[in-house]
Amino acid sequence: MGLPTTRLGLRAVEPLIVDDSAQSLEMMSALMMGFGVTRSTKVHTAAEAKTAMMRSTFDVILMDSELPGQDGLSLVRHVRGDREGPNFSAPIILLSVDTARPKVERARDAGANFVIAKPVSATVLLERLLWIAQSRRLFVDAESYRGPDRRFQTLPAPDETGERRESDLRLAATPERAMSQEEIDGLFL
Repeated sequence: MGLPTTRLGLRAVEPLIVDDSAQSLEMMSALMMGFGVTRSTKVHTAAEAKTAMMRSTFDVILMDSELPGQDGLSLVRHVRGDREGPNFSAPIILLSVDTARPKVERARDAGANFVIAKPVSATVLLERLLWIAQSRRLFVDAESYRGPDRRFQTLPAPDETGERRESDLRLAATPERAMSQEEIDGLFL
């Protein structure tokens, strides 16, 4: 898949980059700078990430899946579990050397937007950032799951499908928890 011709203005975007490897942290920061990002917050541990996320709102969170003291999936669950936190619905991209299907599914089910294989390709990272910026995926806040809608297509239910559960109807009736496309577009201008 080639890069789209859409221009992204990433100058105002502030990412949180979490990686225990100083080399990986600097590489991710350099990639983001190459995309026009002028300010990044970089931390080495999940504990430092939690502190940073209590103090600031980030436009996107890029985190390694293996962190000392707490793995990336647990940190994703922590972010998604803090409904009052400033980064509750922030896009999360998990970076991992293990991109086997079960790991990707666990990351998705924890609330991550995407998993990108390490070493990170600039093209793939930019494509995922563009996807997040242009996506119309709703943010789901239910007891069993918090994160971006896991469906990539929204199709009507088959004719033989019965009534929807009341909890589904309540979720559909509160789209204000999700960012509008205009708000997402504003992140990249």
